[in-house]
Amino acid sequence: MWIKTDFQNGAVAAIGISPIIRIRNVETGSVVASGVMAELADGFYAYDFVGYDITKEYVILCDAVTLLDLDRYKSLATGQYGDMIDTIGLVSDNIDFRAELVKKIWQNKLELSDGNTGNLVIYDDDNTTSLISWDVTDVVDTSIEQGIYNTSKRSRGT
Repeated sequence: MWIKTDFQNGAVAAIGISPIIRIRNVETGSVVASGVMAELADGFYAYDFVGYDITKEYVILCDAVTLLDLDRYKSLATGQYGDMIDTIGLVSDNIDFRAELVKKIWQNKLELSDGNTGNLVIYDDDNTTSLISWDVTDVVDTSIEQGIYNTSKRSRGT
């Protein structure tokens, strides 16, 4: 992960300095990385934090060393990313599930039976296990009746 910041000396971009960075693991308090930041341009500096673990929290202190105290330090923290990734994972798991469900609705065996309780059934891939059922009625809210023992069926798609 690249850590980037800018330094100013008063209101002017601080160029030609060698800021030091120190990164600590919040949980242990130990320094996990430190070094000199590379100058980019116009007072911007960068450091490649190669040991970054998205599931851990870090506090980062960038020290311009030669600047006055008001301009000398920049700090930041990480840590919400792990939670966000977990959330994204949960969301993507739900998306995967929903996509799979839509595929099953589209392709698998569908049966509409007489009655108004659980009369529309979509079956799982084995064509015998009920995956989802709905209670459906006609436009005037009465039971579906197609004829005696005559169900509407759709076979598995190909």
